[in-house]
Amino acid sequence: MARWKAGIASVALALSSLLVPTPPATAAPDKPTPEPTVVQECGADLKQHAAKIAATEKSETATCIRKQARKTGPATTDAGVAAAADICGGRATLSRTAACVIEDGLLLIFTVPNGVVIGSIQFTVSSLTTLDYSSLRWSQSWHYQANSVSGPAIPVVLDTFVYAEPQCLASCTVSSSGLVGGSALPGRVHSTTTYFHSPLSGYKWGAHGGMRYWFANAGWVNPTTNPSITAPAVHRCDDALTGYPSGCVYDSVVPMHDVLSYRYPSYARHLQLAINHFKMTNLLTRTQNETLMANNYNRACPPGRPDPPLPGVWSCDEYPFKSTYNGAYSQPYGRNIFIFNWNTAYEFNCRATWLTMRVSTDSGGYSACMIPLAENTLGGADLGAFYYKSRVLDGDQFQVRVI
Repeated sequence: MARWKAGIASVALALSSLLVPTPPATAAPDKPTPEPTVVQECGADLKQHAAKIAATEKSETATCIRKQARKTGPATTDAGVAAAADICGGRATLSRTAACVIEDGLLLIFTVPNGVVIGSIQFTVSSLTTLDYSSLRWSQSWHYQANSVSGPAIPVVLDTFVYAEPQCLASCTVSSSGLVGGSALPGRVHSTTTYFHSPLSGYKWGAHGGMRYWFANAGWVNPTTNPSITAPAVHRCDDALTGYPSGCVYDSVVPMHDVLSYRYPSYARHLQLAINHFKMTNLLTRTQNETLMANNYNRACPPGRPDPPLPGVWSCDEYPFKSTYNGAYSQPYGRNIFIFNWNTAYEFNCRATWLTMRVSTDSGGYSACMIPLAENTLGGADLGAFYYKSRVLDGDQFQVRVI
């Protein structure tokens, strides 16, 4: 019994073509796509699996698929980590607007009724789904490649084809897609991109799409395998941001709002001291309740407060943000921040004179800080853009990070 790896598969197949013709790269266009069979995936005991097939008075060879999704983790560009079929950078990933899924699979070809494996194809399927925060459309790029094949050079191994087609799993339609049909052996790469669309369905709803794939060979007892579906988690679409287009995100991912120190130094410094020095939470929950937002701001920055000189140049900034359930109205107390370093003569004074001075042992609560109006306006605009681009809705959590 010969065994070929991906790097030498083309040589082995060329030699075997003297006995058995190599299948074409794609399925013949005049032949209908064979439908997948309703059979079980490969169990732990192939002999038992083969016995069930034999009980239906079938014999010779059969097949089934085993697959295993890789664990989600940080992306990497190390080419040695993943198989050639990987378009995910080496690891399955999930962000607010994208999901990459990698599945390693093994197609087993075995005899019936004794369950002896006579051939196999090891393959990798990867899929990148990209959502749009400003649209109800999304795309899924799907990629198949065999990594190795083992077994004798006979039709039940060499004449194996792979097929794939898009599947709407929840609240979607297929706008356009390329279908897959061709040789499942090493040296044949199959890729396609499907475009999905979710119809408007109220305030917010779940949507889900995927790619269904299966294998076929006329020499098998079951000429097609059981289908497998490559699909990321269900994502959320919504029409909940007034004045903005509808869009979709993976709401299971908590987004990060980055506050850039070089962009607005005083605004960033206020948040940095509040979070890092005085241990106020950086995990916030958004509110879209206008009354609560007004109450949050009026408690942190009360009307008639004693502002510093130059009205119109300074502005009252509050943390946690007024647009969160963590704002001043829900906090037990508020404090003014004053920092002075005797060694460097560095001073940062929030000048929130209506609040008690915060001491080093204080933690939590809320703070108010007088900062340049231009910085406060820019910081608020960036927070609003973050809410939109990450589609942070009422009750959604997000993190704040000063960099």
